[in-house]
Amino acid sequence: MGHPLGMELTMSERKAVLTSQVKAWPKATRAEKSAILDHLVAVNGWHRDHARKMMRAVVAGRDLQAPRARREPVLKYGQEVIDALATCWAVLDGPTGKRLQPGLPALVDSLVAHGELPDDPALIEALLSMSAATIDPRLAPHRTGLVALKGRSMTRPGSLLKSSIPMKTWHEWDDTTPGFIQVDLVAHEGGDNNGHFHCMTARWCVYS
Repeated sequence: MGHPLGMELTMSERKAVLTSQVKAWPKATRAEKSAILDHLVAVNGWHRDHARKMMRAVVAGRDLQAPRARREPVLKYGQEVIDALATCWAVLDGPTGKRLQPGLPALVDSLVAHGELPDDPALIEALLSMSAATIDPRLAPHRTGLVALKGRSMTRPGSLLKSSIPMKTWHEWDDTTPGFIQVDLVAHEGGDNNGHFHCMTARWCVYS
């Protein structure tokens, strides 16, 4: 609802109009309060419910310019569920939520059977109900420690290969298609590639 004359008031002007009515509000009759609200609606362009809420806030002494207090997030999953999720994530070498979530049912069954996760039906149900969008932010505190241990492969992309070989996204990757091949050079150098150390070439190939 806009201003009747088509004029857009600033926030300070709306506050001034509101403040001018504050003194009359506490002792006003029901009809007089209705008239005050009508005035605020007409001049400030507010909805009637909003005008009533703003009037009550000023009468209560609340600062209208103060920033709204940040609401604490409501966490659906407890720490024990997140710890179990982190265990599953680490076992699979830190995949993204989109890759981790579909594999959780089989992985959780296996980890419970081997005593790596507690056999708690409530925990398992909560763990398997997590969406991929929820998994990634909840694993953020655990990601740093695991990622620091990765990146030991000596295979690096080159500029010539980037221009000649198309990149595939996660949903295009299919390692079950006949003819698929992947070669990695793995260095056993303990994180320091200076001097002499052993290298190993790993190759995966699927034949028709």
